[in-house]
Amino acid sequence: MAGDGNSDVERTEESLLQRVTPDVIRRSFALKFGIVLMVMALSIGVIGIAATQEVKSQTQSNVEAEYQNVAAQEADLVQRWITRNRLTTRLVSNEDTWSSDEGLGTALSNEQSGLSSEVNDIHLVESSLSGTNVVASTSLPEDAPVSEVNRGWAADPSFSQSGDVQTSQVYLGETGPVVGFLSPVSSADDRYLLIEYSVEGIADDLKGAERAPGGFTQVVHSGDETIMIDEGAEGDSLGGEALQTYSQDEAAREPIQWAEDLRGSDDDAGVVARMDANGDVLNEEYTVGYAPVEDTDWVVLVHAPASAVFGWVEQIEQGGIVATLAAVVMIGGVGIALGYNTASSIDRLRRKADEMREGNLDVEIASARIDNIGQLYDGFADMRDSLKRQIDEAEKARKEAEVSRAEAMEMNNYLQEKADEFSTVMEETAAGDMTSRMDTDGENESMDRIAQEFNEMMNELEKTTGQLKSFSDEVADSSDVVLESAQSVRDASEQVAESVQKISDDAYDQQDRLQAISEDLDELVASLEELESEADVDVSGSLEGFRSVATELQDAADTSEGMMAESENVAGAAEEQAAELNEVSSRAERLKRYARPLGDILERFETEAEHEFVFSGGPSQSTSEPDQD
Repeated sequence: MAGDGNSDVERTEESLLQRVTPDVIRRSFALKFGIVLMVMALSIGVIGIAATQEVKSQTQSNVEAEYQNVAAQEADLVQRWITRNRLTTRLVSNEDTWSSDEGLGTALSNEQSGLSSEVNDIHLVESSLSGTNVVASTSLPEDAPVSEVNRGWAADPSFSQSGDVQTSQVYLGETGPVVGFLSPVSSADDRYLLIEYSVEGIADDLKGAERAPGGFTQVVHSGDETIMIDEGAEGDSLGGEALQTYSQDEAAREPIQWAEDLRGSDDDAGVVARMDANGDVLNEEYTVGYAPVEDTDWVVLVHAPASAVFGWVEQIEQGGIVATLAAVVMIGGVGIALGYNTASSIDRLRRKADEMREGNLDVEIASARIDNIGQLYDGFADMRDSLKRQIDEAEKARKEAEVSRAEAMEMNNYLQEKADEFSTVMEETAAGDMTSRMDTDGENESMDRIAQEFNEMMNELEKTTGQLKSFSDEVADSSDVVLESAQSVRDASEQVAESVQKISDDAYDQQDRLQAISEDLDELVASLEELESEADVDVSGSLEGFRSVATELQDAADTSEGMMAESENVAGAAEEQAAELNEVSSRAERLKRYARPLGDILERFETEAEHEFVFSGGPSQSTSEPDQD
């Protein structure tokens, strides 16, 4: 039943994944491990392929951006070449030499030698009503019409009216394809300086062939789609394609139109990642970057085989796929080996655990592994040894418990008997028999200690009770003595007070008589003194005697007054002592009332002997003290 309860608790704590997972999978570690391994392999495969495709896409985007930048750079290179040549032509045309009619041929030759090697020829032409003719030239005959020497473009009226340097299309010069730059001569009207630059130099500067094997750059006129400048697929300048039509295939010419569409937009270049093979361009799928040349009708096209441009991108893709497959295979192989080994070890441990559960604690549990599975084996081995020790200890404890139980029962019986015995003694003591004592037998130290302490307590209590009995009797007797003594002393004190009062009264009477005699003597002395003064009678002896008597009477009166004061003090002291004796009698009476009941109560207790209670001074001394007062 306990196991069912635990199972219910575990089921209530199951996660959602555990509830939806079939039991056949949950019971097998190998199956679960295989499923997890398969999920991991599929996840790694999906992630690897997705990452590879992302890397490929990003890399391809970078390559496309690079070729777009290459086209923009090549277009910028051509535009700077044209700008530089225009500036040179403008500067040369501003010289005053060209307004003269003499020495022009030599001047043109000298000028050409001072310019760059790209300059093929320099011509000075003049426009008139009859046409435009050559005035002087480094290669053409003088006075030849320009139209007859393949320079008919220089006779275009729009050129002569613009007043700025004009650039021609590429045409064949005396030594090859050239571009003519025509500028008005500032010092002479209707004269123009024509400098022809070979395109071979700019073709050499184009680096399309260096970008990828089989790559090349071409500069095409967007109007008639004639190839102006051709780098050549093998780096051979012009490549034999200059002044030819770019292509007859409309799809191949689309980048030219797209480059024209960029003029005036925010973008300066574009790229087509993959163009179909075309015999006029490349015989295999190729990539083309395009960009217009500013201030011209020219378009730069940078070509390269797609395999050369994106070959390493495809290698990255193939390498990523191969690495992903290798990782999947490696994880699968290692996982299968690890899972099989782990599952075998767990199954072997489960079988040994089943044997332990059936009661076989001598089963051998050992593994050469030192990982978590090996530690689990060690844990089960420790648990087996611990169970064996616990079982042995439990058996030993059970036997010890039985012995202890028997000893406890014996001790309990003994304690019960002693408790009954002690209870009997206590009941006798409570009834008043203070001679009862508890016996000690040496069987139990605690019980013997209780008996000894009880007996000592009863000894002290018996002694104290005996002393209290003696004390109560002594108190009662002493109270009687004190009462009788106090009564006698009080009577004596009253007699003393009466005698003192009577003496005091007699003293007052005697004082009055002495005072009267003293006053009579004083009058008699006064009379004698008067008689002696009037009758001239010598009574000095009598006067002296009377004075002596009067003085003695006065002293007697004073003595009598002192005796009266002393007698009053004695009377007061007698009255105070009488009052104190009354208080003593009252206390003695109260003590006597309390001592008699206490003695009656103590008489109920049975003791072996009476113990005398000794006063510190003795009751006899207390009763004799009033007599001394």
